[in-house]
Amino acid sequence: MKIRRSITVYVIDFITYHMKQGQDIVIMNRIKLVVTDLDSTLLRRNSTISSYTVDILHRLQQGGVVVAFATARDYRFVSNYLSPLYDVSPDIVISNNGALARDKNDVIYRRVIPEDTVNRMLTGFELKRCVSTESTYFYYDRNSKNHWSRGKKDTVITDFKEGIKGDALYIDGIITRQLEEICKEFPMVRIVKYSDVDTVTVVHKEATKLNALIAVEQKLNIQNDEVVAFGDDYSDIEWLSYHENSVAVANAIAEVKDAANYLCHDCDEDGVAKWLEERILRY
Repeated sequence: MKIRRSITVYVIDFITYHMKQGQDIVIMNRIKLVVTDLDSTLLRRNSTISSYTVDILHRLQQGGVVVAFATARDYRFVSNYLSPLYDVSPDIVISNNGALARDKNDVIYRRVIPEDTVNRMLTGFELKRCVSTESTYFYYDRNSKNHWSRGKKDTVITDFKEGIKGDALYIDGIITRQLEEICKEFPMVRIVKYSDVDTVTVVHKEATKLNALIAVEQKLNIQNDEVVAFGDDYSDIEWLSYHENSVAVANAIAEVKDAANYLCHDCDEDGVAKWLEERILRY
């Protein structure tokens, strides 16, 4: 009886505190899917993950919660670099700004730009950073020698003068023309901008994190209120606005904070992991 009473008192105090802050409580047994952006959200600004955050992710998965990463980065960044380096193995990866969603066995969602369109764009615009297809990661030789993709088996270093082979998940680089002109000339694409870098990403117009996440939820038969979503930048606004349990990190842009229903600590303070431990793993 003593133990039960102490737990009850603690939970009541915890709920009372957050009600005073105007916040709701997320109940553990309702959450089936945790999905988080990577850069400047789950990852710290230096692109690392703390051992504390890794432990929280493992505990979620051990408790039966599906963990998904939703990132602008290529899917190989997770499978070939992040996972082996930090011992993190998400159940779902939504990558390439929503162009691809995969679990450990199957492709759940895919939207690509046809090869001929990609090569026309490469010829006409200064898109010379990287192009991702499902089989190959094409990378521009003049860029950083320390890039995560260098030395990986799927990476081809190129100057793009001869174009690429295969339909593209995304094209990433610097564009000198007006973005509106590109979308008018190539109506099947959309342009993704970022708050912290000058590069942009070109993807199929139906390649969004929200579209990919909805496909994941449908496959897993998970409802909106059974999802917790975290983000920080422009590409996260749509899917955070869509979900009831949406969380912005403290370092997020103002538009993301406006779209989210909750706030957590800065990415450099393990904000996502702390929020998950406090709101989910304690119950």
